[in-house]
Amino acid sequence: MTVTIDSRDIGDYVECDFCGRDYTGSKDPGGLLFGSKAVCPVCVPRTEANAKRDGETHFIRARCPDGMPFAEWCLQLRGGDNTVTVITTDGDETLDNLMELLWGALTQ
Repeated sequence: MTVTIDSRDIGDYVECDFCGRDYTGSKDPGGLLFGSKAVCPVCVPRTEANAKRDGETHFIRARCPDGMPFAEWCLQLRGGDNTVTVITTDGDETLDNLMELLWGALTQ
Protein backbone atom coordinates (compact mmCIF):
# COMPACT_ATOMS: atom_id res chain seq x y z
CA MET A 1 0.00 0.00 0.00
CA THR A 2 1.38 3.36 -1.02
CA VAL A 3 0.19 6.65 0.44
CA THR A 4 1.05 9.78 -1.52
CA ILE A 5 0.87 13.21 0.10
CA ASP A 6 1.04 16.14 -2.32
CA SER A 7 0.93 19.78 -1.22
CA ARG A 8 -0.07 22.40 -3.76
CA ASP A 9 -0.21 26.19 -3.65
CA ILE A 10 -3.56 27.18 -5.17
CA GLY A 11 -2.84 30.92 -5.14
CA ASP A 12 -5.94 33.12 -5.14
CA TYR A 13 -8.29 30.32 -6.27
CA VAL A 14 -11.49 30.25 -4.19
CA GLU A 15 -14.41 27.85 -4.48
CA CYS A 16 -17.33 26.92 -2.27
CA ASP A 17 -16.53 23.79 -0.28
CA PHE A 18 -20.18 22.72 -0.55
CA CYS A 19 -21.18 23.29 -4.20
CA GLY A 20 -17.77 23.74 -5.84
CA ARG A 21 -18.67 27.02 -7.56
CA ASP A 22 -15.59 29.05 -8.53
CA TYR A 23 -15.52 32.44 -6.79
CA THR A 24 -11.99 33.43 -7.82
CA GLY A 25 -12.04 37.19 -8.34
CA SER A 26 -15.80 37.38 -7.69
CA LYS A 27 -17.21 40.42 -5.90
CA ASP A 28 -20.29 38.49 -4.60
CA PRO A 29 -20.62 39.28 -0.89
CA GLY A 30 -21.56 36.92 1.91
CA GLY A 31 -20.80 33.42 3.05
CA LEU A 32 -19.93 31.63 6.23
CA LEU A 33 -17.49 29.17 7.75
CA PHE A 34 -19.13 25.87 8.73
CA GLY A 35 -16.54 23.92 10.67
CA SER A 36 -13.54 24.31 8.39
CA LYS A 37 -15.62 24.59 5.20
CA ALA A 38 -16.09 27.87 3.31
CA VAL A 39 -19.77 28.17 2.33
CA CYS A 40 -20.65 30.53 -0.54
CA PRO A 41 -23.50 33.07 -0.45
CA VAL A 42 -25.71 30.79 -2.59
CA CYS A 43 -25.32 27.84 -0.18
CA VAL A 44 -25.77 29.87 3.03
CA PRO A 45 -29.59 29.65 3.30
CA ARG A 46 -29.63 25.86 2.84
CA THR A 47 -26.65 25.40 5.18
CA GLU A 48 -28.24 27.52 7.91
CA ALA A 49 -31.58 25.71 7.58
CA ASN A 50 -29.91 22.28 7.72
CA ALA A 51 -27.74 23.31 10.67
CA LYS A 52 -30.79 24.54 12.58
CA ARG A 53 -32.80 21.40 11.74
CA ASP A 54 -29.92 19.09 12.76
CA GLY A 55 -28.89 21.01 15.90
CA GLU A 56 -25.53 21.90 14.36
CA THR A 57 -25.59 25.71 14.46
CA HIS A 58 -22.53 25.57 16.73
CA PHE A 59 -20.53 24.53 13.64
CA ILE A 60 -21.10 28.00 12.14
CA ARG A 61 -17.76 29.46 13.23
CA ALA A 62 -17.73 32.78 11.37
CA ARG A 63 -19.68 34.90 8.91
CA CYS A 64 -18.36 37.00 6.08
CA PRO A 65 -18.54 40.68 7.11
CA ASP A 66 -21.38 42.65 5.50
CA GLY A 67 -20.46 43.84 2.02
CA MET A 68 -17.17 41.91 1.83
CA PRO A 69 -16.73 39.65 -1.21
CA PHE A 70 -16.74 35.95 -0.34
CA ALA A 71 -13.48 35.38 -2.26
CA GLU A 72 -11.69 38.20 -0.43
CA TRP A 73 -12.92 36.88 2.92
CA CYS A 74 -11.72 33.35 2.14
CA LEU A 75 -8.27 34.65 1.22
CA GLN A 76 -8.21 36.63 4.46
CA LEU A 77 -9.15 33.50 6.44
CA ARG A 78 -6.22 31.63 4.86
CA GLY A 79 -3.84 34.27 6.17
CA GLY A 80 -1.52 33.89 3.17
CA ASP A 81 -1.34 30.08 3.37
CA ASN A 82 -2.84 28.96 0.06
CA THR A 83 -1.55 25.41 0.34
CA VAL A 84 -3.86 22.42 0.05
CA THR A 85 -2.81 18.84 0.73
CA VAL A 86 -4.05 16.00 -1.47
CA ILE A 87 -3.69 12.49 -0.03
CA THR A 88 -4.12 9.44 -2.25
CA THR A 89 -3.62 5.69 -1.92
CA ASP A 90 -3.23 2.96 -4.51
CA GLY A 91 -5.65 0.50 -2.91
CA ASP A 92 -9.05 -0.03 -1.34
CA GLU A 93 -8.78 0.74 2.35
CA THR A 94 -11.27 1.25 5.14
CA LEU A 95 -11.26 4.65 6.83
CA ASP A 96 -9.59 3.19 9.94
CA ASN A 97 -6.82 1.55 7.90
CA LEU A 98 -6.33 4.70 5.87
CA MET A 99 -6.02 6.83 9.01
CA GLU A 100 -3.36 4.46 10.36
CA LEU A 101 -1.45 4.67 7.08
CA LEU A 102 -1.70 8.45 6.98
CA TRP A 103 -0.51 8.79 10.57
CA GLY A 104 2.44 6.59 9.75
CA ALA A 105 3.26 8.64 6.65
CA LEU A 106 2.99 11.94 8.49
CA THR A 107 5.14 10.86 11.43
CA GLN A 108 8.03 9.39 9.42
